[in-house]
Amino acid sequence: MEFWSKVYTSIGFGHEENEYVDNTRKILLFSYYDLPCHLKTCLLYLSIYPEDHVIEKDSLIWKWVAEGFIHEEPGAGLFEIGERYFNELVNKSMIMPIEESYYPDMEMDVGIITWCRVHDMMLDMICLLSKEENFVTILDCNEQYTNSHCNARRLAVQDIARSLNAMCNAKMLPSLSCFEVLHILGLEGPYDSHNRNLLEHVGKLVHLRHLKLASMGNCELPKEIGHLKFLLVNIISKLPASICRLSQLKCLNICETDIEVPCWIGDLTSLEELCLRKVEDQSNFVTELGKLTELRKLHIGKSLSIDGDRGRNSWAESLAKLVKIQVINICSVHEHRFFCHGEKAWERCILHPQLRVLRMSYQEPGLVARINPRLLPDLSNLELLVYSPDLEVFGSFRELISLELDMCSALHHDTMGGAGAFPKLRVFKTDATLGSFQEGDMPALESLEFNAVAECNDVNISFGFDFASLGNLPLTSESLYMPLPWTTRRLRKP
Repeated sequence: MEFWSKVYTSIGFGHEENEYVDNTRKILLFSYYDLPCHLKTCLLYLSIYPEDHVIEKDSLIWKWVAEGFIHEEPGAGLFEIGERYFNELVNKSMIMPIEESYYPDMEMDVGIITWCRVHDMMLDMICLLSKEENFVTILDCNEQYTNSHCNARRLAVQDIARSLNAMCNAKMLPSLSCFEVLHILGLEGPYDSHNRNLLEHVGKLVHLRHLKLASMGNCELPKEIGHLKFLLVNIISKLPASICRLSQLKCLNICETDIEVPCWIGDLTSLEELCLRKVEDQSNFVTELGKLTELRKLHIGKSLSIDGDRGRNSWAESLAKLVKIQVINICSVHEHRFFCHGEKAWERCILHPQLRVLRMSYQEPGLVARINPRLLPDLSNLELLVYSPDLEVFGSFRELISLELDMCSALHHDTMGGAGAFPKLRVFKTDATLGSFQEGDMPALESLEFNAVAECNDVNISFGFDFASLGNLPLTSESLYMPLPWTTRRLRKP
């Protein structure tokens, strides 16, 4: 028992002073004190999260923004600057990045860091420094909340002051009326674990800049939410109409709810990030979208319905007005198309060159014609419905990491791009059948999914694909193929 006690105290900082603890602390402190001041502040903020917690990247950056940790720079948005801070911490190995989709219905987030984690030993150091500097006050499930905690700069209740972050049951939380200068309110415990009466005073928190109610279930915000003129980020369950008065709101996330898109969405002209679940065809969303000229990210988790030629034209025109857009992520686009009249909408549409992610399975040949590396040099993730099996144009994207091609009919890729094509492609998914892979094709490919035509006779079964050619893909560890009309089969390299 004594031996294992020594092993325990030698991991991280433990609870006793010893040589192992001192050496670990010195090494990590060297890395910390070498950081510039703005990164030290952002790193210390991670002490609000419990051990082994997986931290959502975008949510963390928005919290930094709300806290005032991000310093404005000419020509750059606050989120973009915060994303640079995040990447610097990753590059210095202070936090561990995770590539994983935010949304279960989106599978092609390879190459996109969406989460992060802090190593236990690093978190030990961060919490120690944070406590010494009175940066964050942490309550665990064994501590009783007292009135003195109202004076904490940041209060984290783990199982939250300027910042209240709760990952616990509602019984541990005081009334929000205690926190008159609150900047951040994050309720991130188990779903539906918080008392809806807790939000009774939220409309009086006039300094609030960040509101995330991930654990409140189908709660409804009081109409007084419209008084919070400094609110920047709103991740909630139900929308009162008064929210249209929030002129500074930069992030609105309602993708986990069935809320209908409000008709006044275009009034939120400061929005940089908009995440929705679905858009019905009777909505005026495709017209209102064009007013959101600051938008950087658009996500629609289920479907966007477009009604007729007028809706089609409005959709194309609105996308052309999004001059700062970097991410368009739409599960599916349903268009109720009648006879087309006048100009073809997509011939007048411009997709702006900073676009990095485009996922939009949409039956529109005009859109496909706008996809080329000259117009979109930074495109890294692409999902598209195509009408031709030619891969040449896609192979010319130098930054492309994932490619998913949906087909409107049965197609066959004769060649896989050839030498020099697809230099960074890691994931390729297609509804088409494939020719064989030659040496040098898709040199960075890790994952492959395709269709194969199965032909059987009395003796054996054959496929119209040379499986041996997969040996020319040195990094591919797994391939999925769909023997038409059979089920998906999986191939793994030994």
